Amino acid sequence: MSHLQIVSSDALPEHQRQVDIIQARIRSELSGLREPPAARPSIFKPPPPRPAPSANQLDHRLAQELDHVVRKLEQLGAVLADNPILIHRHMAELQSIDLIKQVIGHIARVVEAEDEEWAVERITLQDLRARLQRKAIRPIGG
Repeated sequence: MSHLQIVSSDALPEHQRQVDIIQARIRSELSGLREPPAARPSIFKPPPPRPAPSANQLDHRLAQELDHVVRKLEQLGAVLADNPILIHRHMAELQSIDLIKQVIGHIARVVEAEDEEWAVERITLQDLRARLQRKAIRPIGG
């Protein structure tokens, strides 16, 4: 059984008493506000806007199947990451599972988009975006 030990303010180090005073001052200032203080701006960029959905039902089903594969890969990665020996021996391969998940997720967003070209432009993986936007060496089907 653990016991909570109460320490008098006289026994606290000086720096801790200063911190306690600062925190009490901040709390009293915040309690006097009618509205909560404004949140700090995020250090992360907002996610890119999602493209309009495709009118084709098959596109949505294909995207759902790709999302299902991503979830299965997440589960596989979680199971494999629980084994420290496996992590030590196969770190690069485990990281490639995460990259595969990202690629499949991006492809799913392109498949389900009405404007696929616009969706490709919004892909954050630069290598994948470049591969999808590359020019054909020769005409397809020609």
